[in-house]
Amino acid sequence: PSELKVKVAMAGLLGGLWVVLLALPPMLIGSLAQPPAVLLIFFAVLLAYSLYTGIRALRRGWRSRFILRVVVPLSLLMISGVGTGVWRLLLRRNE
Repeated sequence: PSELKVKVAMAGLLGGLWVVLLALPPMLIGSLAQPPAVLLIFFAVLLAYSLYTGIRALRRGWRSRFILRVVVPLSLLMISGVGTGVWRLLLRRNE
């Protein structure tokens, strides 16, 4: 039961990180409201921890953990950034 609680908590933090990374580019350009700075700092620390543990997992041969902790978050950030850039270009053309 305690191991399940830890896994659920880690999944919640990782999922929250993914949501923040998807919302980060729109927040930076002002399309979305920015959360308090403390929350952004918390998720920045969580991202750093996720990258560290993901790289460590890759060295140990755990490819699935590496993908979940490094590849997916960085891909979500990249996709959201590209999507936000395209959205801004489309809005500028319609003005």
